[in-house]
Amino acid sequence: MKRFAFLAGLAAVLIGCASQPLVTIQPTVSVSDFKSVSFSPQRIEFDARLLVQNSMPADLELQKIDWAVDLYDQELFTDSLNGLRSTNANGSQTFSLPFHIAMKDVAEEKLKLTFRGQVFPAARYGMNPVPFTQTIEVPVPKPPEVAYAGSEGEPFSEAFRLNFQVTNTNAFPITLMTVRTFLVINDQNYTLLHTLGSVDMKPQETRPVALQMQNFPGKALSMALNLAEHPNPTFYIMGTVTFKTPYGLVYVPLSLEEILK
Repeated sequence: MKRFAFLAGLAAVLIGCASQPLVTIQPTVSVSDFKSVSFSPQRIEFDARLLVQNSMPADLELQKIDWAVDLYDQELFTDSLNGLRSTNANGSQTFSLPFHIAMKDVAEEKLKLTFRGQVFPAARYGMNPVPFTQTIEVPVPKPPEVAYAGSEGEPFSEAFRLNFQVTNTNAFPITLMTVRTFLVINDQNYTLLHTLGSVDMKPQETRPVALQMQNFPGKALSMALNLAEHPNPTFYIMGTVTFKTPYGLVYVPLSLEEILK
């Protein structure tokens, strides 16, 4: 009888524990990172990261994340993130919400952007949505000014150099990372000139930058065959300038048509 009473009491305790309702604790939500990543003449790329911290001793299921972006205090667009995995008990997880803004929508030299929204725990918890918001102001980088400073060597030879004076027109430092140009013959790219290395530039500073010809085995033969196979070849020169700023990478198209003629 004593053993039976002990087992019955243990079962009652276990059943009582199992029937205890889950104590719900609202998650903590914060914007862990929000920044511009890159700029091009067409658009600006952003990366927003949302940190959700679960203080419950059980997994937290999330229904959705509604989020929006305001540009100059006017709503630009809204979106919703669904199909979310659970946040572990007493754990956290980060949600990455990348987006872009068309450069045509940028009306000022400085960009004011607000990232905001709400995190919705699953309905069964009976919790209210948790809001989040963060605002940043980002200056729109200006492309550096480039002045031609002469050439050296025979065009399209390994000794060929183009020299420039480059001025940082921004109020913040930049690093000129790469300048790369390509000759496109019948839709096939051939690398031409490129920078010798990165150049750090203070605000309003002017620095010399040299471009050198880049050759590789078989390049000349490939170009000759391409031209021979097409009696009326089409060709043009294209290029890009990449520079780094405190606000992200900037990509600027470059033309050397007149210089190389």
